[in-house]
Order: sequence, then structure tokens, then C-alpha cells
Amino acid sequence: MFNFKDELSRYQPIMEIDQIEDALQPSQMQDLLDILQHIAKDKKQTSQD
Repeated sequence: MFNFKDELSRYQPIMEIDQIEDALQPSQMQDLLDILQHIAKDKKQTSQD
């Protein structure tokens, strides 16, 4: 059964966008953008089929 107190104790907030940008190196940011573009392209192709 779902234990709310256990789940709440394991909660870790996600980074804000500006924190992510500061944490990533420029090459990693480009890699991330390339992956997102690839996913968007695949999704677009799948929806056209």
C-alpha cells in the first residue's frame, strides 16, 4: 500500500531551469538539445503514420 510519509521523506525537488543551465557544460547542453530534437522528430513522424 502507498505510504505517504515514506514517499514524502524520499522527495527530492527537481532543479529549476536556470540551475540546470548552470550545472551543464555547453557541450552537454548541445547534446541535450540534439536528443530533444531527435525525440520531437520521431514523435512527428509517428503521428503522421
